[in-house]
Amino acid sequence: MRRAALVLAGLIAAAPALAQDFPGFTRQAASGGHPVMEVAQPHPVRLPGIVTTRFELRPGECGAPCPADTERVERAEAGPGLSPGTEAFTTLSVFIPRGTTATPGLTVTLARLVQGERLLLTLEWREAGLVASGPALGGEVVVVPPTLLTQRWHDVLVDQRWSAGADGRLVLWVNGQRLVQRAGANAAAGAPVRLVYGLSRAPVSSWTARLGARTPVQVVYFAHVRRDADRGAVDIDLRVR
Repeated sequence: MRRAALVLAGLIAAAPALAQDFPGFTRQAASGGHPVMEVAQPHPVRLPGIVTTRFELRPGECGAPCPADTERVERAEAGPGLSPGTEAFTTLSVFIPRGTTATPGLTVTLARLVQGERLLLTLEWREAGLVASGPALGGEVVVVPPTLLTQRWHDVLVDQRWSAGADGRLVLWVNGQRLVQRAGANAAAGAPVRLVYGLSRAPVSSWTARLGARTPVQVVYFAHVRRDADRGAVDIDLRVR
């Protein structure tokens, strides 16, 4: 019976994702239980019944294969990914606790949409706040200022159709406000688009050289990481901050 269940799980994970929910994520983190764990209150929890995951990044930790001069604890989308030309809505909620130390001068990436090795859209924690950037946006946008960043949930929704043609679309919503809307080519043809989220910071050597100390421990919470062709299937009650 157990063998049959495992086979079924493998078949489900291998099924085409289309615009439906993520089939699963692979872990890119150091060993041990602390880097990635599902939590309940008194940890920050987005809403009752919504899975909330805690990411903890310690100095020197990085999941294999590890990019040069980088520390990271992340989850990367498994399965076939989102095919170009497919309409979909991707959502996630992120919470940075007040006690987590910022690292000015380092690029701290919280989430990104990638097509192979090509970066399409990224959400980064910087001195300027939460910043969205990438070629799909055509520049950088501060989506949450630093004074409002910590100790509260921030909800991100990406309305997307990745395409090499004029039918491409990207609309970025943060905390219920539409901040970016672009049309036209925004990706290459053929290769699927995947989500990666968690904590990744680089270049670590610049922090050590400047301060003479190791990077600090950082903690971030994620919840409601979803994707569907129907916006109503992934929207949550934004009135609950």
